[in-house]
Amino acid sequence: MEEGLLKEVQNSFLDIYSFVKNILDEEIASLNPEKIEDGLKIVVEQEDLYEDWVEKIETAPLPTLEKIEEIEHGDGIHLKIIYSLKVEDARQIRKIKIKSNGKVEIFNYIETYRNINGKKFKVKIEYDTYGNLIFTLQKEQ
Repeated sequence: MEEGLLKEVQNSFLDIYSFVKNILDEEIASLNPEKIEDGLKIVVEQEDLYEDWVEKIETAPLPTLEKIEEIEHGDGIHLKIIYSLKVEDARQIRKIKIKSNGKVEIFNYIETYRNINGKKFKVKIEYDTYGNLIFTLQKEQ
């Protein structure tokens, strides 16, 4: 990816990530850390984030092709393609699944980590079609 475009994509991602990161940190601060065992899902209504999420996450060109995998299934070969952009303490990921019948599924999310009460959690940040920002915390082994 050309350096100027890469910088633009990184800045665009950091713009939305800093906003989402603040919401995540506020939500984590309001939790009782003892109640978080192996994981937790937090849903926050953020309808005003829709246009930015589409522009800066779902349609942004991602510079790194991490994986192309052919998976044998009973109905034929499925493909899994993963693109990403790593910036600071977060990674933007686009996972594309192409099934043998031609059906394409695209998943866009942000991945980061947080330490809560001495435990490390992987945080997956998604945005749904209903205007909800979804934080899925999963304890790292």
